[in-house]
Amino acid sequence: MNSKSIRYIIIAALAALAVAACKKDEETESLPSLTGRVTITAEPFVLKGGELPVTLSKLPEHPEGKGIGVYLNLSSEETSDTLKKENDPALALPVDHVFTFPDELGTYTITGTAFASGYYSTNTSIYVTTVDPVESLIGMGFSETDRTVTDPRDGKEYRITTIGNLDWFRENLAWKGSGENPVGLPYANAEAMTDVFGRYYTWSEAAGVESDGESAGEPACPEGWRLPTEDDWLDLGRALASESEGSEFEAGSGMEGIAGKMMVEACFNSEDNEMWEYWPDVKITNSSGLSVIPCGFANVSESTGGPVGNFDTAYLYAAFWTATESLENPYQAYFRYIYWDADVLQSGLGAKESFAATVRCVRDSE
Repeated sequence: MNSKSIRYIIIAALAALAVAACKKDEETESLPSLTGRVTITAEPFVLKGGELPVTLSKLPEHPEGKGIGVYLNLSSEETSDTLKKENDPALALPVDHVFTFPDELGTYTITGTAFASGYYSTNTSIYVTTVDPVESLIGMGFSETDRTVTDPRDGKEYRITTIGNLDWFRENLAWKGSGENPVGLPYANAEAMTDVFGRYYTWSEAAGVESDGESAGEPACPEGWRLPTEDDWLDLGRALASESEGSEFEAGSGMEGIAGKMMVEACFNSEDNEMWEYWPDVKITNSSGLSVIPCGFANVSESTGGPVGNFDTAYLYAAFWTATESLENPYQAYFRYIYWDADVLQSGLGAKESFAATVRCVRDSE
């Protein structure tokens, strides 16, 4: 057989394979689809090595009214967990399925897949990041010799430092309250973040006072400590500024040249994930030792399960409540904040009941 004949045979074989492949693709593409999608939800953060419930709340409908199967998969696991086989009795939705996550920091994918014979499967994926109260924040400038104080209410320890005439928390307060209902919200509404970013409090929760002046319960700061007033923040700003700069600072106004001395070049979960974005006009030194990171703030709304927060300002802002109320509006109070592209400790007004910010407690230094 000559080479020309062989070439024709090869070409014919390839053509036959192509026809078969096209036919297979046409058959695959002709499969109908299930109606709707899988709906799964979970908190976006979990402690490394911890367990996290994933809620399956909705399945697609079978166009012929037959049964649909569903399985869940965690990307770190080799096998999937089948919650329902095809044509098994219907699941009573919603249903929680618990996954155990690896004992290391990382981001993992949870996928819910619905399937039925003769139909395309359909799936939905969500992402969950593992965190650790000590390991997740890298480069905070802490050491084993730091001064600390323990909150007797929950036993949590906080690093402190003295600036001007006051002792300051170097970490965001993470107290959850003493009653049945939690005080404050964790970042992204995920409890695993409480001891990483601290909690976000409305002014009423932080100060322990309602907008009408009535008691709202125990103040957020532990006994012997208080929510800093505008005067306390001015004391801090003037201590960090040069004498000429500090003399110009006034209550309710921005304090220039202060932010970089409060900010720390920390990373979250990885040394490649810097929290403060670089800006040439802001020189981050953390010379104050306050180790401020851009945890942002939250806008709080009510849901059937209780208050929830919208946390879309992280990596842009750091925001802290003051104890000073607005003289013009009884429903507002002052907070101090830093924005990533300005070396200024700014002042703003927030709604007492629906704006949530972090808290740094203070006391008169001894």
